[in-house]
Amino acid sequence: MTHHSISRRRLLQTTGVSLASLPLASLDSVSAACLRPRGEDKPLPALITIFLRGGADAMNIVVPYGTKRYYDIRPTLAIPPPDSEGGALKLDKKFGLHPALADLMPFWEAEQLAPIVCVGSPHSTRSHFDAQDFMERAAPGLRTVHDGWLNRYLALSHDARKPRRGEAEKANILRAMAMQGLLPRSLRGPHAVLAVPSKRVLNDDATLAMFGPLYGNMADDGMDSEVSTAETKGGIVYETGRNTMATMKRFREIVDESKNSGKVRYPGGGLGDKLKDVARVIRADEGFEVAALDIGGWDTHSNQGGSEGNMANRLGNLGGSLAAFMTDLGPHLENTTIMVMSEFGRTCRENGNYGTDHGHGGMMLVMGGGVEGGKVLGKWNGLDDDNLYQARDLDVTTDFRDVFYEVLRKHMDFEVPRDFFPGYKPDKLKGLMS
Repeated sequence: MTHHSISRRRLLQTTGVSLASLPLASLDSVSAACLRPRGEDKPLPALITIFLRGGADAMNIVVPYGTKRYYDIRPTLAIPPPDSEGGALKLDKKFGLHPALADLMPFWEAEQLAPIVCVGSPHSTRSHFDAQDFMERAAPGLRTVHDGWLNRYLALSHDARKPRRGEAEKANILRAMAMQGLLPRSLRGPHAVLAVPSKRVLNDDATLAMFGPLYGNMADDGMDSEVSTAETKGGIVYETGRNTMATMKRFREIVDESKNSGKVRYPGGGLGDKLKDVARVIRADEGFEVAALDIGGWDTHSNQGGSEGNMANRLGNLGGSLAAFMTDLGPHLENTTIMVMSEFGRTCRENGNYGTDHGHGGMMLVMGGGVEGGKVLGKWNGLDDDNLYQARDLDVTTDFRDVFYEVLRKHMDFEVPRDFFPGYKPDKLKGLMS
């Protein structure tokens, strides 16, 4: 098969490369947004979001060891209190971190880590799909909203971002990335975003070489008959394709140029490799602002484990990868904020299979530059049945959009428009960002 005979859609399906989403929802109802002025020499802020897909168990990540009932309702899964074998890492008199997250403690002590308890969506769903959808679009219960909250930020702030150095920055081609072959919902929308293909595809010159003739000729050889010539060559699809090729090429150049320059060792596995590449792009200083990463496997209905076990192993890789990333950034960490989130928490009581089921309130970890860390945020009501959501789950005392709002406003210097979060007026989350 020649590269002229393969269809554009077929190539995207087989390589895992996603182009910028075409507009999925109108932004007409959103009032004009602006970015606060930044000094000419002040680096751009960077925001990294990490989504723990499956509903991560909040109470075994930020451990309420100071609440006696935690041990009563989790006889086999509870993390022992600090100073015990396998005990939680003490944060304050009420809370500790899971011991597998020990690599994050230096950042807690440096006041660059802020855990948030009882945070999540006010919507009652326990469906993974719906809860993830509502969080990534920052519109719980509103199924008519189709663009992601990060893409809305990118679209509304695009014109206000001044180009950095060089031709690449003029196009802002590396402004936003999804470190996976498919764009997460948070990054879908009208603004161009690169979905980074697998290393197998990215390093395959023959596969990437298909894109040149493909986009250069797609208006002439009828690869997508439903797309007219006016809409392709010289139009939005054609330009999107050209920009995507340029972005992938520059991304690979940056990663290749800096392969031997890093002195920080990352844990093995996909997350460490992806964060290592994000760090390289940030250090390149070419207009990068937003990246999103997914980690699956947090739906722990059985054999979840406590201080050791399946979940502990995942947390160890998460903590080690995050610590390596923040160390690798060096001075760039001052301008980088990382947010770790999940669609909901899990039941407070363990189930009969040594696991936990779908819950409601969860947790978030916010760390890096501008974070007023060294303290646990969020209102904790305890674990008595009267204080639980439907007598089984953590309640949501902090709406996740309050966190998004503060990070956009304080870290990204973004004046959040009134309708940016549809149907919701955010409350300021005090004490999160400086």
